[in-house]
Amino acid sequence: MLNLQCKIEIRSKSTQKTVTFDYANSIEVKTSCENLTDTATVKVPRKMQWHGKSLLEYVRRNDEITIKAGYKEYGMETLFKGYVNSVENGVPIVITCENVMRLFKTTEVKAEVIENFDLVAFLHRYVPGLKVECPDTIDFGEVTVEANTLSGFLDKLREQFDWFYGYFQDGTFYALINKKQVCQYNTLTFDPTRNLIKDSLKYTLAEDVKVAVKATHINRDNTKIEVTVPDETGDCNMQHFYFPEYDTEAALKEAAEKKLKELKCDKMEGTIEAFGVPFVRKGDVVRLRDAERPERDGKRFQVTAVDYKFNTSGYRQTITLGAELKSDIVQ
Repeated sequence: MLNLQCKIEIRSKSTQKTVTFDYANSIEVKTSCENLTDTATVKVPRKMQWHGKSLLEYVRRNDEITIKAGYKEYGMETLFKGYVNSVENGVPIVITCENVMRLFKTTEVKAEVIENFDLVAFLHRYVPGLKVECPDTIDFGEVTVEANTLSGFLDKLREQFDWFYGYFQDGTFYALINKKQVCQYNTLTFDPTRNLIKDSLKYTLAEDVKVAVKATHINRDNTKIEVTVPDETGDCNMQHFYFPEYDTEAALKEAAEKKLKELKCDKMEGTIEAFGVPFVRKGDVVRLRDAERPERDGKRFQVTAVDYKFNTSGYRQTITLGAELKSDIVQ
């Protein structure tokens, strides 16, 4: 039986001193490529102390926090890095946390109209030193910035440009125009006979996949060319894609039809539950091995979300699978 271990470090914003403890009643972390905000909740005994004083004497809102967990036999991995959102003075003490979006929610942006909007330059204006990965092909054209918080602005930007989304990983903001651009870290193999506890995976044949594609191109004058295929979308799941390289309706339609063929394939959707090893992060790739179900065996999927639960009873990962990868290259 493997031995559990964890480590929580909280660095005070006011004193710059770090509180470290290696026990928690429970840790829950939620991470996703679909959301800008990852969250964590740590519950610790009320009687826990640091240098003879209660943790309540040290931990404050907006303090930096790092959460690690794992097994003594394998070592620990970082589940979460971010900031304390609240500290509940109860039994047990409950510490809620958010990733770097915590800072974005308190950073005000001024109202303005920006021609040829540059996302990287805009973010660096308000958060100097922020690491940003952004494809050169992203072209927003003219953007109207309303007085808001930085996080509120990013939410509105994603609403206005529905082909754009982004997420944070290890303090870096990844701006994407295609969900298959999710940064790839490691490929992990799961097998129900070895390391897969249970799953809720649903296998769907290509002919039963109801999907439509909306393709968008933005001209330099901020006008749009948009094409949707098929013409009758009905109850289809609409997928939005941005094609900066195709500036005519005919070319855009051809690109949309090609993308539709890629999406109309056999699909596997749902989650798998696993132990704490192998450690999986959003953006990783999961390979399934299943000798009894050939429709799964050898398939590779992007990981779009991972929830971690750690307590005195065990350590579990709930892994949400996204798009199937047909080649060794993430496009």
